Amino acid sequence: MKTSTTCNTMPCDHSVAERPRYFPRQLITPDDLNLEQEYFRTKLRWHNRLLHGWGVVCGAKVCLVPKSKENGTKFEPWQVRIKPGYILGPFGDEIIIDCVRIFDLRTSGVTGITGEPCVDAIDPWCSEVIQPPKTDKLYVAVRYREIAARPVRVQPIGCGCDDSACENSRIVDGYEITALTSCPDSHLNPPSLDDLAKGPIPECPPCPDEPWVVLAEVDLDADGNITKIDNCSCRRLVLSFADFWWQCTEPAPPPLPPSTNPPTRVTKVDVADKLTPGATAKATIQGENLATVATVSFGDGVDVKQVTAAAASVVAEISIQATATPGPRTLTLTDNTGAKVEFQNAITIVGDTTQPKPSPTPAPSTPPSQPTQPRTGQKSSPGKKRKGPSEEV
Repeated sequence: MKTSTTCNTMPCDHSVAERPRYFPRQLITPDDLNLEQEYFRTKLRWHNRLLHGWGVVCGAKVCLVPKSKENGTKFEPWQVRIKPGYILGPFGDEIIIDCVRIFDLRTSGVTGITGEPCVDAIDPWCSEVIQPPKTDKLYVAVRYREIAARPVRVQPIGCGCDDSACENSRIVDGYEITALTSCPDSHLNPPSLDDLAKGPIPECPPCPDEPWVVLAEVDLDADGNITKIDNCSCRRLVLSFADFWWQCTEPAPPPLPPSTNPPTRVTKVDVADKLTPGATAKATIQGENLATVATVSFGDGVDVKQVTAAAASVVAEISIQATATPGPRTLTLTDNTGAKVEFQNAITIVGDTTQPKPSPTPAPSTPPSQPTQPRTGQKSSPGKKRKGPSEEV
């Protein structure tokens, strides 16, 4: 892309306080359109400089350039590598270094164009002047630069035969990198963070005298070998909130409104059937203000199948589980607002009396003894009845 190397500086005291007003059938000129752009650009510069400050926002680190083929040293002399970064200039301009740039400290400066391909093309008609510096300490700095581009032919006004002139149709944001011999005073003695948000009404900061933003301090020897690169001692940093974020927390649900129902009171619980494991019955709960009852519970082992609520009574169909433990149960009523009322010893589960009791085991009986007949020829034992005369043979 053919470009022009004009450099239009925009000091911070150059302000535009008017913008064009368009109306029907207006003849719009280039001055009107350029004024509209300059109005908003000037507002943005004031915003950046007075609210965000100026300096390096992120990136733009200066490093050594490794040699492709080692020849005594591992790094190229006189050269540094500048990584991509985002910078706010002293006049509020945005400087975007979107490519890695190689800068020779012996040159007067290198111009870069934001958005161009990341190739360091050499212009044979405008080569940089190589002149070794006279100091062993240099400061790599960058400033904003506008570059006119894309020239187009302008249509001639008359019908003459002269060649028509050309005008650049674009202005591209760019930057210029150079090497300063000293660190500017604006990059020294930063303010204390302890004084932040304290003190009297602040004065508006004056307009800086120089457009440069220093990136690093570089030490060299007599042969141009870089012995040290310091990216901190002469660099202004601007506070950035790009990495500051948090996760919100859901607010607690609002509390339920206080109940406007009159208080519920239980006076009596009637159950017609005997409550044994496996039985079903109807429980009639009597009391006051029972129409708002939503659920009924009798505790463990008791299932409530259906509830019919009225003003003075609640009828609940209950079923006793087969594994329910005998004993008293507490009634718990819950109304439509979530309020609960308890009634102790509302029902009592009794043991199952329908099972037959086992009969006792009978004791073993002794068989009766048989009378002993006397043998023939033997005398009868005393006490026996003696046969009569008629019984003798």
